[in-house]
Amino acid sequence: MGLVMTLHSRSKEQREAVRQLVYLVLTRDMATFNPDRFKYWIKETDSKFRKVGLMLKFEIRDRFVYFRIREIRNGRIIYQFESSTRVPFDERDVVLSYEELSSGGR
Repeated sequence: MGLVMTLHSRSKEQREAVRQLVYLVLTRDMATFNPDRFKYWIKETDSKFRKVGLMLKFEIRDRFVYFRIREIRNGRIIYQFESSTRVPFDERDVVLSYEELSSGGR
C-alpha cells in the first residue's frame, strides 16, 4: 500500500512511465525475449525513465524478472513489482556494462 501512496505524489510523467512499464510487463509474455532483445528493451526503457528523473533496475531470480524503479535524485525505491511470466534465460546472460547503460537510448 505504501508504494501506491508514494506513487500518488509523483509527477504525471513519472506516474505514466511506471504505468506503461507495468502494463507492458503484465501483458507481455516474457518468454518471447531472448537475452539480446531483453538487454535492448531494458536500455530503452531505462533511458525513458531517466528523462523523467527515475531509473529502472531489474534482477532475475528463478527466471522471473523483479523490477525496481528508483528516483535518481536520492535513490529511493518508488515502485517495485515482478513479471508474471518467466524469461528463458538467467541474469548472467543479460549483464549490462556501465558503457551499455550510459549509452542507452542515444
